[in-house]
Amino acid sequence: MDGVSLTVGRGERRAVIGPNGAGKSTLCRMISGEIRPTGGDVYFQNRCITGWPPERTASLGLARTFQHSRLFPQLTVLENTQLAALAAGRRGRWNAFRPLCCCRSAMAEAERALAAVGLHGRAQDKAATLSHGERRQLDIAMALAQRPDVLLLDEPIAGLAGRERAHMEALLKQLPRTVTVLFIEHDVPFAFSLADRVTVLHHGKVIAEGTPDEVRRDARVRTVYIGAPDGAPDAAPLGHGASRPRVPEKAAPSASGEPVLEVAGLHVAYGDVLVLRGVDLRVDRGEVVALLGRNGMGKTTTLHAIAGFVAPRSGRVCLNGRDVTGFSPLQLARADVALVPQGRRMFPDMTVEEQLTLGARPGRWDVERIWSLFPALRQRRHVAATSLSGGEQQMVAIARALLRNPRLLLLDEPSEGLSPLLVQTIRDVLAALRDEGETILLAEQNVPMALSLAHRVYIVERGHVVYEGTPAELRGNVDVLQRTLGV
Repeated sequence: MDGVSLTVGRGERRAVIGPNGAGKSTLCRMISGEIRPTGGDVYFQNRCITGWPPERTASLGLARTFQHSRLFPQLTVLENTQLAALAAGRRGRWNAFRPLCCCRSAMAEAERALAAVGLHGRAQDKAATLSHGERRQLDIAMALAQRPDVLLLDEPIAGLAGRERAHMEALLKQLPRTVTVLFIEHDVPFAFSLADRVTVLHHGKVIAEGTPDEVRRDARVRTVYIGAPDGAPDAAPLGHGASRPRVPEKAAPSASGEPVLEVAGLHVAYGDVLVLRGVDLRVDRGEVVALLGRNGMGKTTTLHAIAGFVAPRSGRVCLNGRDVTGFSPLQLARADVALVPQGRRMFPDMTVEEQLTLGARPGRWDVERIWSLFPALRQRRHVAATSLSGGEQQMVAIARALLRNPRLLLLDEPSEGLSPLLVQTIRDVLAALRDEGETILLAEQNVPMALSLAHRVYIVERGHVVYEGTPAELRGNVDVLQRTLGV
């Protein structure tokens, strides 16, 4: 967060949108009391609640839901909702030795909330038996049972299928205007259909605010989501007279037609939530392929399925012509696949040099060559990796993967959470790897950066590949850009 200010009026529906790492969830957690701000204040109904714990803000009438459902699976739907009503402190005092069935006021509140979301018919069922969409409905019911003045929603339709999405949209639109709704959402069309006003965050700052139509027309917002209006990459200035390697705005065509990776009909589910629905893609030797899409559309899941972290429900993953579907991460690592994970994932007690040498294998990439590619890391080789900046940690994560000397390098959101200057630095590094002939599958939400690096592009939307083409073809297809990646 960097000087964020916003005011939400009583009864308003306010959406907070922005790319990965913009600060949306952090803002939500500061409002609810999970994180104390370093500076600035949070006011609720003209009362300063900065630093208040979540249970105290809840007692004032601020209820929230989470991106991933937080339920007691062994309890019934009604019991989960009753507990939420009691936790708000508005329906009597909590007594762990008193049966829930004796808490009449909380039961009445729970039944009212379940009826409002359409779950009254499942009140006596265990929460564990609910579908993903029904669990999201129960999340809303548990929040409504607290009779909140403000409802704080974190990605209310994450992972929902078409019919479930429509049901959730109808549910939220039917909420009375006595309840103020502030919600985070990556599905921009859904956010615009529900919101009275929209706040757009980027790198921890508010860059735009207004009605959905005003935000849709804002040039800064279009640049953040799909690049500069003319389609050129949104390159950040280095400042102080610094120089950097020149990165071609359009990558040269791939010289190889030899497939390293082939994915066919990939279906992946988390429990009963189907996330990928028949993904097909190919990466040739020496090629950089970008996997684009809004957050929550299946990019990370695709990479995790390729790397063996999730088992496909159906479909096929082939590496150099060999079927590796269902292989473990260890087997795939030994088969020359390396993943640079989202969030870097440093080992907390290891130095930079220890991180790099831990899994190094013989090949064209060795430590000395890494120092040449990342001279800043040579200077900090004996420093604990967790003490580095976000950009330096990303360099360590990339270097660590390169020292595996992989045939296929998977990169998951390498620009996430980085400043514009550090995004440019990472972009230059990836351009150098592309020019070295590395085979890369890049999942990225920074569209300008991805288009400047890739030979080919896939766009994934709600678990489907909806577009395949070259960066030049995508830049020329304004309709696809706007519909799948823009606002």
